[in-house]
Amino acid sequence: MIVDTSVILAIFFKEKHFDWATEQLNLHANDLLMSTVNLAEVLILINDKQPKLSKFLEEQIFNSGIKFIPPDIQQAQIAALARLKFPLNLGDCFVYALAVQEDSPILTIDRDFKKVDRLVLLPD
Repeated sequence: MIVDTSVILAIFFKEKHFDWATEQLNLHANDLLMSTVNLAEVLILINDKQPKLSKFLEEQIFNSGIKFIPPDIQQAQIAALARLKFPLNLGDCFVYALAVQEDSPILTIDRDFKKVDRLVLLPD
């Protein structure tokens, strides 16, 4: 299961889909992957929006059981094509690329993923 940035942010910032995101992470706890591109997105946003809690939130994500995968050349190529085909933002392109490479579904709250040719888990 490829975790999109939006899922982590929904939990950390107690957004609308907090319960759904938490439930999904628990349900798929043994099979969670995230691109380090998306990890960087999360770290930027928690440092920007919650600077006093940033170290605590960083520790939570690092200890969450998510396996962080650095991008490689193949992912960069897939991400570049996804940008043109769908189009997605840069972070979403790397979620998609990792999903293609791992042949895995995408866990997200971001409706932009409805356009992609991968299995996507979204809240109702």
